[in-house]
Amino acid sequence: MEKILYKFLFRICLIGILILIVKLATPFTFDKWFPIDEIVLSGEYKFLEREQVQMVANNYLEGNFFSLNIHKLRVGMKKLPWIKDVDIYRKWPNRITMLITQHQPIARYGMQGLINEEGEFFGAAYEDYLPIIYGPKEKLPYITSKFFIFNEILHAEFIKIHKITYTRKDDWIINTSDGMTIKLNDDKSDDALKRFVDNFQTVLKSMNKRITSVDLRYRDGFAISSDKIEKNDPKL
Repeated sequence: MEKILYKFLFRICLIGILILIVKLATPFTFDKWFPIDEIVLSGEYKFLEREQVQMVANNYLEGNFFSLNIHKLRVGMKKLPWIKDVDIYRKWPNRITMLITQHQPIARYGMQGLINEEGEFFGAAYEDYLPIIYGPKEKLPYITSKFFIFNEILHAEFIKIHKITYTRKDDWIINTSDGMTIKLNDDKSDDALKRFVDNFQTVLKSMNKRITSVDLRYRDGFAISSDKIEKNDPKL
């Protein structure tokens, strides 16, 4: 009876060991089947180098066509500063396709990095000129939306924004490329700026001088100053 029991236990242990060996060996064996032989990169490459993208992708290619962790690969690719998003697809029998979307920079966030068109911060380097935005990082989407609105309003007089600041007191300070400073309250800031732009040519003709500062924080008017006029004189 004891011999039968020992044989039974021995067989159970043997089966368990065999199962464990198979389980441990399967990933290594299975990965040799259906290997990924090709990575196709598509999308935008204005600020990216294909060689760099390919190298990063290769670092996250673990497993085969079926076992590849797509989520892990996607997270790894998005660590590249210029990559905003990446869609990854399997294409039978051995191909992985990656569709890359880049950030489109519209401004600098102080000296820290860049801002895209949706108000998202990303820490990439960029040599060309861009306007500068200052303000709380958590409010960047709102600040960016206002930047577009202000830019469109000022464009009617070909005034370009060089720097825009949103203060913690909910005030706006706009510095233009020609050296003018514009101050606004956040409340009804669009209307105030439109009112100034509508009167811009009239003010220029009446003063015949370069405007250096405009304060639009008054309810029904605005104050201006120029190179030779004291601040807030005259009030219009």
